[in-house]
Amino acid sequence: MKEMRKTARLMVAVALIACCGITLTANGLNLNGMGSKAIAMGGAFIGQADDYSAVFWNPAGLSQMKKSGISLFGTFLMPSGTYTFPAYGIDAKTKSSVYPSGAIGYFKPINEKLVIGIAAYVPAGSGADWDVADLAPLSLGITKGSAGNTLLWKSMIGVVSISPVVSYKFADWLSVGATFNANYAFMNLDKPATLRFKYGPIDLKYAEQYEEKTTAWGFGATFGVMLKPIDKLSIGLTVRTPVSITFKGDATNALASNPLIQLAAPGTPNTSGMERKATWPLWAGLGISFKPIDKLTINADVQYTQWKKIQSIDVVYDNAQWKQLFTAGGKLDLKWKDTIQYRFGLEYMLSQKFALRAGYYYDPSPAPAETLSILLPQITYNVITAGIGYNTDKLTLSVCMEYLMGKKVESPMTGVMPGTHGLNILVPNIAITYRF
Repeated sequence: MKEMRKTARLMVAVALIACCGITLTANGLNLNGMGSKAIAMGGAFIGQADDYSAVFWNPAGLSQMKKSGISLFGTFLMPSGTYTFPAYGIDAKTKSSVYPSGAIGYFKPINEKLVIGIAAYVPAGSGADWDVADLAPLSLGITKGSAGNTLLWKSMIGVVSISPVVSYKFADWLSVGATFNANYAFMNLDKPATLRFKYGPIDLKYAEQYEEKTTAWGFGATFGVMLKPIDKLSIGLTVRTPVSITFKGDATNALASNPLIQLAAPGTPNTSGMERKATWPLWAGLGISFKPIDKLTINADVQYTQWKKIQSIDVVYDNAQWKQLFTAGGKLDLKWKDTIQYRFGLEYMLSQKFALRAGYYYDPSPAPAETLSILLPQITYNVITAGIGYNTDKLTLSVCMEYLMGKKVESPMTGVMPGTHGLNILVPNIAITYRF
């Protein structure tokens, strides 16, 4: 019991770090993986899934564990985003920052066939933090307002999952696994709110700060199967169910104090309760792991995400005046489409203790160019990964470097935010497992 209480406290601590830190990730709202060993192999891990990160990739793989263990995973995202719009003289970059995230898991074999455990990790997240001065022409240069060029452009959307898991080996060639996922989600947005007044020769535009902070809980599950028809070949299939989430919280709009707003709707408050409904969609993957020789493992995955389910993230304000005045401006119009990732990886054992790993994956953006926004960056990536591993009977250490090379996208003048969008992300990470 004492051991379990210590594990629970560690899991809560890592979950809090993940909540506070994660801001920039890959496409849609999903992170591109968990576990330094798996990521170093390009995230092509569904067919292998032979460490703690199987709770994310394929829970059936946990049945391969022979000893109890605690695993810690730390990742550090270092994004470099750009946005240019020559018509307004904008050449903007995201702030130089390092954003930590992580995971923790405890797993215990009950017997030779049954393994149970629990993990806390971050399966989803997105957002951005832009330099205010770079974006001043979007607010100060074409608007009037008390905020001037201090208007913030910042977003943070993420999910932390607490997942109890069970994995069972029916035979040497067949294992199954499942997790129950309790997901805590949060969405924070800071952006300008604009108002235009036009009457005859008078044409005025106003901009003030809009802020919202919301949280939610949602529940889902992950199911996995692992087949080993021969010793050198393993095939995995994983499905993660959709999760419906209703974000609830408060919004503040300084524009509500504008005399024009007060004239049209006297008494409009600066703050209102609110909610947004969103769905983290179905995710499914098929993976193959093959060992042509004892020292070499070659993996390949195909992973599908049903992003088409997210066409928009609408807003509903509690205040009746806000519903009339601000609903249209609060809607996040996405029009996303389904995507397929292709992942490849390999591992070469230099000795029984040391391993070299490398991988590549293609991560297409779900967003059409016309819905791109600097607050929810969506870029098509080509990704290269590399790492090393060290393993003993009691300790496993894995280190990985991941580099996401974003393809620049031109959003048309009719788009949500016209201009050229770009993003590259460097992601070092480390994982440690202690077995007992």
